[in-house]
Amino acid sequence: MPSIVALILCVVLVAFLLSIERRRNPEASVALWIPTLWLLLCASKPLGRWFDINATRASVAKEEVGSLPDLVVLSALIILSMLIISRRKIQWSLILKDNLWLILLFLYLGSSVLWSDFPMVSFKRWIRLSGAIPIALLVLSERSPFKALESVFRRCAYVLIPASVLLIKYFPDFGVYYSRWDGTTWWVGMASQKNGLGVICTLAALLIIWGFLREWKLGTFLKIKSHAFADGLVLAMALHLLTGFRGVYSATSISLLISGIASLVLLKWMKNNVRQMATLLVLMVALGLICLTFSESMVQIATSVFQRDATFTGRTDIWRLVLEVASQNPFFGVGYGAYWGLQDEMIFSTVGVTEAHSGYLDVYLEGGVVGIVLLLAFLLSYHSKTLRELNGEYDWSLFGICLLIMILLHNFTESNFLRTSSYFWNNAIFLAVNFSSRYQRTRRSDLCPRRTPSYLKSRRP
Repeated sequence: MPSIVALILCVVLVAFLLSIERRRNPEASVALWIPTLWLLLCASKPLGRWFDINATRASVAKEEVGSLPDLVVLSALIILSMLIISRRKIQWSLILKDNLWLILLFLYLGSSVLWSDFPMVSFKRWIRLSGAIPIALLVLSERSPFKALESVFRRCAYVLIPASVLLIKYFPDFGVYYSRWDGTTWWVGMASQKNGLGVICTLAALLIIWGFLREWKLGTFLKIKSHAFADGLVLAMALHLLTGFRGVYSATSISLLISGIASLVLLKWMKNNVRQMATLLVLMVALGLICLTFSESMVQIATSVFQRDATFTGRTDIWRLVLEVASQNPFFGVGYGAYWGLQDEMIFSTVGVTEAHSGYLDVYLEGGVVGIVLLLAFLLSYHSKTLRELNGEYDWSLFGICLLIMILLHNFTESNFLRTSSYFWNNAIFLAVNFSSRYQRTRRSDLCPRRTPSYLKSRRP
């Protein structure tokens, strides 16, 4: 099939899928396309990359410093979202109180500009990082925030998955990456790298499976054929990309999906003790990561399961070099966004990477011990908010718990904490902010669409 024909068919398919999604939530406002575009840009290649197919991985990291197309578009989205939420009269005191640790974490990262060797670069990266908050608040200000959030997540899956298949098969200059070390073919699709595509597929698959289980419980599964068709088609594509051949296989992403689905099923099965089980799962994951850090026998078991070597495919060498650099500024770090693409020549020339391949180490490198403490405080507050929602948005609470488990696991071998372009991190921020919704507990907004959440001030007397 000619590539231009495939492109046209893909556009038609995506438009068809989006029209189906629109019928799911007819109350969604036009403004909801702002957070959708934000997440699409976070998940895909930087805009500048689409005009430079020969860009190297090093230039990708540097591109985030000051890519003009990204700067213009992302700034426009942030400004538009702030204008819209200012008109919707959000009660800021309640939102700030409920997201105290997130705000403190972001304020600390902003203050790190003062000791950064590249203050302007750090400041620009921090502005983009902080831009996720007003974008997430726009979703929160919708009439039915969780329906709006589901629409945003599903729209992203409906665009990213088919587009990735198109790029890989018909536009390999954009959708396929060749390793500079051994020429291995990697599928990247809309993402910048193989693991980025893995995250897109993992989150899309989890969302759709979570939706299927929710509909099964409500007795509405397969009642609307178009919804089932759209979700089933995208799920099949995502699983094909995730488990396909030619280098796309990502042990990390597959293990994440398995852990997420297993956690979801277990929590649904233990519904009478879901609060205790959710806390136990998070504690088990934290303990497991600590054991992997300090126990060689646990490392051998974990790597053998996914047919990887004991160095986690060379990651231990990267971690050693990052720890060496981070030890020079252990308490406050080098400053947010002030290392990768700027000072990483020694690490890049040695192991050829532009990240620590550990979210925890990346935060320690840039934010020091203070950054780690504030990040853990935010994650604990996120966990408490998911448990709080068990009495209200039960299914979304389970989804949030599963996402927390997955993000804790993913950051052991990959970096997405505090990453401006991380699809994973931005999804977590959207959820954390939406869990701040304070409904009148007698009737939920999704059951009574005309009821206004208590954190929104009425524009009429």
